[in-house]
Formats: sequence, C-alpha cells, structure tokens
Amino acid sequence: MRTKIFTGAIMLLISVTLSAQFVGDGTTKPAATPAKQTKGSFTIKFGAAMPLSNFGITPKRTSTPQYSSGVMGAKTGFFAEMGFGMSLSNPDKMVGFYYFPILASFWQTSLDWKTLGSFFTDKAIYTKPVSVIDIGQRYGVVVKPINNLYVALYYRPGILIPLSFEITHDDLAKGEKFRFTGAMSTAKDAPIFMMSHTPGLSVRYGMATISFEGYIARPTYDIHYQDLSKIVDKTSTGKIPVKMFLLSLALNL
Repeated sequence: MRTKIFTGAIMLLISVTLSAQFVGDGTTKPAATPAKQTKGSFTIKFGAAMPLSNFGITPKRTSTPQYSSGVMGAKTGFFAEMGFGMSLSNPDKMVGFYYFPILASFWQTSLDWKTLGSFFTDKAIYTKPVSVIDIGQRYGVVVKPINNLYVALYYRPGILIPLSFEITHDDLAKGEKFRFTGAMSTAKDAPIFMMSHTPGLSVRYGMATISFEGYIARPTYDIHYQDLSKIVDKTSTGKIPVKMFLLSLALNL
C-alpha cells in the first residue's frame, strides 16, 4: 500500500508539473493565447455503476465469508461526479493534454441476495448499500479530430472514503439471526489512504460528454459476519475487491 501511495504522489507531482509547464510555455511564446490555454470548465456527471467479476456474484450461505474474494452480490447502482477541468493545450493543435485537477465522486450499489431464498428475499433487511466517496483527478491525452469534437483517453487515481454497508435480520422465534456489516476500518494496520484506479475513454461534443470507465478499488473494512444457522459469528478487518464498469453522461459548463 505504501508503494501505491508513493506512486500516486509521484503521478500527482508529475501532472502538476506538466500543467505548470504548459502554462509557462504559453506565456513565453508571443504567438500563443494564454487565456485560451488556461481556460477552465466545471463538469457534472451522472451514470450507472455496473458490477464486474466477483463483485456482482451472490455469495453462498456458508460458515466462511466470501467477501475477501470480492463476492458481494452487488447490483447495478449509480455514479455521480463533479469537478473542475482545465484546457492547457494549444487550441490549434489536434492532440493535447487532458487534465482535471480536482474531482469528487460518489457511487452506490445495493446488495441483493434474493437468489438464496428464505429471508434474503425481504428487501427490508438490506438497510445500507455499498457506497464510497472518491476524491481524485484525471489526466491523459485528448484528440480533436473535428471542430467541437474531443476524444480523450485518461487515467483517474482517487482516494477512497468507504461508507458503512449492512444486511441485518432477526427472527429468533424461527432461529434466524443474520448480520453482514462493514465500516471503514480504524484498525492499526489499516492503510491511511485507500486508492482507486480508473482508466477511461470519453467522447465530448460541445457541452455533452459520454464516458466509459473501468473502476478498480480495494477498500478496507471492519466487518462483522454472523449467521446463527451456520454457527458463525466473526469480526475481522479485510479488503473487499471492487470492480465496476461506469457508463455516464456529463455536462461541461
């Protein structure tokens, strides 16, 4: 994890250095137009968060939890993002530098284990979905093949703030008691920073942008897993691998 934090810091430093270099180059060349090169824009994005790999698979009801392999039974949720972007490239060039220095996003996916039958078909037991606040930035390469059309290929590192999730059920008259809860870990060996990694492709025409992104993260939780019928009551700290496909639409103002 320290390696990931160090790598993220280096990438942030490089991106800031590059942005400063672009701005500096614009001010030293008489033919350049600094006002256009440093033009900023506000972006707001909404879309779908679709689980991939094990994240969307419903776990089996066993005495051994499966969350450490990413098996969570998450369903398609939503994704929202807002932030600030900068145009640092020469507007007369076809290829330029793509840079969003600050972005704040939120995604949420509900848990649904109804295929297990029994009380898992009751929606009331899913009291808190899996959700995360993600603070990051995007940078990459943008191509302008025709006027007002921009195609960007980028990478988005982020720092995670995972929120609590919860499945709870109590019916002791039937011998049923179930808990599956998680909260952002406060254990001593938990990482200080939890990172996400998102490669993406966006196509913008005018003010509207459609984006296709692959989201990867491993948030660390303090987890309580209890199933009376399986005689298991376990509390542990662990990472939950998250993989999703994000499809979204944005407005650039």
